Amino acid sequence: MALKDAVGRFGERLAERRLREHGWEVLATNWRCALGELDLVAVDGRDAVFVEVKTRRSEAYGGAVAAVTPAKLRRLRLLAGAWLASQDRAFDGARIDVVAVTLPRSGPPVVEHLRDVG
Repeated sequence: MALKDAVGRFGERLAERRLREHGWEVLATNWRCALGELDLVAVDGRDAVFVEVKTRRSEAYGGAVAAVTPAKLRRLRLLAGAWLASQDRAFDGARIDVVAVTLPRSGPPVVEHLRDVG
């Protein structure tokens, strides 16, 4: 596994653990369909939340949050619709969140959760 992939997987596991610690139910990890992949699908209250996890080792190039472009948000909306269409369960609402994980050279990871980004 390439270092980039290992860093990404570590960030996704960290984000999943953080959501569970806050009482969220995680329904899917790395859900795939023909349109692409959703990192995490979770439930916050009665809402489905589609979580894009961006992990970086530094803030260079704008950091993790800057990697969620308008094109990426459009794709996430399509993926969220595909996931919802594949479910029997009903939700009151749906949203897209971003969990940005920065892994500094020293010290603990920095986790930033941005709600309803798109």
